[in-house]
Amino acid sequence: MRRFLLAVIVLSAHRRWDGCAYPTSAESAADGECRVAVQRFRSVGLYDTPTSRIDQGDNLKVCQSRKSCCNAATEARLIDMVDSEYKKHLAAQAGYVYDLLNSTAHHLQDHMTHMIRKSKSKTVRVLADVYASIEGPAAGPLDAFYGRLSRYVHEDPETTPATSLEDATSRLFADLFPVVYRTVAAAADRPDGGATEFDEDYVQCLTGKSFDVKPFGDVPYTLAKDISRTFAATNVLVHALRYGGQLVDEEHSRSWLGYGNTEQCSAALTRMRQCSWCDGKDAKPCHGLCVNVIRGCLARETAHLDAPWTGYYEAVDRLVSAINNGQSSVCLEDLLRSLHSRISEAIMYAMNHASDIQNNVKYFCGPARWNTRAPATASSSGAAKTPESQEVWNVEEEDLSTALLTSKLTKFSDPETAVRVRGLFSDMARSMCTNYTTTDCWNGRSVGEYTDNVVGPLLSAQMYNPEFDWTASINSQDNKVAEVIDKLRHIRQMVLNQLSSSPQSDSFMADEAEGSGEGSGTGKGGNSGWDDDDDNADYSSGDGSGENPITTQLPNADDSQFKPTDKSGPKSGPDVVINANEPSGATPSTRLHAPLLITVCLMVIPVLQQLQTRIYF
Repeated sequence: MRRFLLAVIVLSAHRRWDGCAYPTSAESAADGECRVAVQRFRSVGLYDTPTSRIDQGDNLKVCQSRKSCCNAATEARLIDMVDSEYKKHLAAQAGYVYDLLNSTAHHLQDHMTHMIRKSKSKTVRVLADVYASIEGPAAGPLDAFYGRLSRYVHEDPETTPATSLEDATSRLFADLFPVVYRTVAAAADRPDGGATEFDEDYVQCLTGKSFDVKPFGDVPYTLAKDISRTFAATNVLVHALRYGGQLVDEEHSRSWLGYGNTEQCSAALTRMRQCSWCDGKDAKPCHGLCVNVIRGCLARETAHLDAPWTGYYEAVDRLVSAINNGQSSVCLEDLLRSLHSRISEAIMYAMNHASDIQNNVKYFCGPARWNTRAPATASSSGAAKTPESQEVWNVEEEDLSTALLTSKLTKFSDPETAVRVRGLFSDMARSMCTNYTTTDCWNGRSVGEYTDNVVGPLLSAQMYNPEFDWTASINSQDNKVAEVIDKLRHIRQMVLNQLSSSPQSDSFMADEAEGSGEGSGTGKGGNSGWDDDDDNADYSSGDGSGENPITTQLPNADDSQFKPTDKSGPKSGPDVVINANEPSGATPSTRLHAPLLITVCLMVIPVLQQLQTRIYF
């Protein structure tokens, strides 16, 4: 009996195993022809898909095949999905540029805020050590001044002009004048009775007439100009970096990046990425197919945005280099390191010219008028100690902050970084397709090799892109792209304005050559870095960028290397230098025709002598 029951149990288990081991006919088909497709579809959330090849005929628009693992509904969902996937890949490629621009702006802004706080601390300590009698009363003007500097670092330079800092600097010295003059006048004019403060009306007169009295010499004027220029340069740089980061930020870039030739692009991307699934194959796209598809999808961005983006980056890089190299006209850090000494210099000037200042003050405001009812306060006595005056000047902390910023700025100008940032649009296809192979890959129709030509990144090359039908709309520029271009050029000009305002800026300046050409380039000539074997075009000739990289050095008026040029005679190049070694006192035309003039004079003089003889007789 036990043996019988055991046999029944074993037979039942064997039947159940057989039922699991031998699937239905549909599942068997999925395991065979369409098993890979079903697995891939389910990995992206598509479950209601065919499990075996079906006759589709003309029902499929992109992945056309006589028998397919996709139906029309599956294909439509794949087309919808590929657009989102494409946007994510674009954002990922731009992520490096975003991190670079944003982190550089963040470090620069934080470092400047740190240096402003340190500058204020050192100024307060200098006043406490050298000018103890004015330390307390000067706290208010210093707080207002340094507070304005701190706020400006975080303000938009397009809405807040740097001239507001000139006003803040002038206000600082105007407010310091009554404080300093009180010390100057105390020895001679202060009456007995312990009065320590000027009458309020007298204070207002001193403040209002400080421009006429000029108690601090030229320091307020020169310092105001230096502060305005250096703070403006730094703030414009931060603003430019943040805009560039915002432009390629994933959320923002989705509104404009990769939308050129949308219908054909979606079809080409689906054919590249998902049609292999419909064919039951699990193969990555061929490298050449990927490059052609991405370049076709980005044809509009490369054509219209590559040159403005390159111009933007190169201008920003010039300003970064100027600041990192310590160019005095734009280096805010050097200014802040010396700010306490320049304020001290102004106060010392007033002390040394006390007699002249008193005479001028008496002329404009009369003798000193003291407020005898005002009690002495901790502020007026200078006994109050502000947090800044007690803060220890940590040199190591300052050096660490400077080192971090220098590292960031140096990385920004690194040649490898420059290539990646400058080629954001023109090199996007190479970056996105770098992991794909050239053999045993999906070529858009089957697994094998991609035998079509791989076109270049220029717009004109897209006419021969085998993955796209050329249409005039590819060359069109929609409003979103136009806004981006205008903003890039505007930011670029703001940066160049900061460089051009400096007397040392000639080596950093260049003019943007507006042209009708198109395309991309690194600005160094050659083939723009497109040197892979499957590129069949020579990109060093043909189309231009429309905007030359800003590398041209502007000549100084007295620069001896820039000689007069002949604009009328025959040329063998852009400009022909005429007699460059001749003395500079003669013009080119005079030097050219001197022999002819001598000959004419020798012929004319005898004739004139004969005429004079005849007239005499």
